[in-house]
Amino acid sequence: MSFLCLKKEHIPNVITVIRIILIPIYVLSFFGVISVGEKSNYMVTAGTVFVIAGLSDALDGFLARRNHWVTDIGKLLDPFADKLLEVAVTVCLAFMFKGPFVILAAIIITKEILMIVGAYLIMKKSQFYVSAGWCGKVATVVWYVLILTVHFVPISNEGNSLFFDSLCIVLILVMLMAFFLYVLKYAQQIESTKEAIIKDKKIK
Repeated sequence: MSFLCLKKEHIPNVITVIRIILIPIYVLSFFGVISVGEKSNYMVTAGTVFVIAGLSDALDGFLARRNHWVTDIGKLLDPFADKLLEVAVTVCLAFMFKGPFVILAAIIITKEILMIVGAYLIMKKSQFYVSAGWCGKVATVVWYVLILTVHFVPISNEGNSLFFDSLCIVLILVMLMAFFLYVLKYAQQIESTKEAIIKDKKIK
């Protein structure tokens, strides 16, 4: 009954919750616990779940922006779901492929922790948020290409495996560059905040 009384502005949040529910389904599919058809298709099944989760991310963002259904809980829930999905997928790949994927998982987990702490400190002190720059967007694109390739291109030979590792290394380099630029933005924001505080004290 309460579901029928759901307000329109909460629809994007419901979609986000569904995306969070898809994360354990993805993990189970990735390791072959859940599979459509033969168990050998587990990577395709997991990839399909990932695609659905990605489409849900695009859908809830589109609905929220177009219909002005942006809510405070949505501002927190949506990035949380995105980060949780990113970490879950990368950790699964690290377990499966080892090598550079382990490094990638470590970098992503460390990056997310530091970015959450950094963003919180900035917003707490100056009410500003350091958004992702062009390099971060490039990293996101490369990440999606890597994930889709790994799930839908069979690892039939050593050449494919080498290609996956190479793409993973490229992603690591781009992510490190994006993180470096983020740190620079963070430092600039801290400096401008200090200058604003000093200026405000002089005026008073």
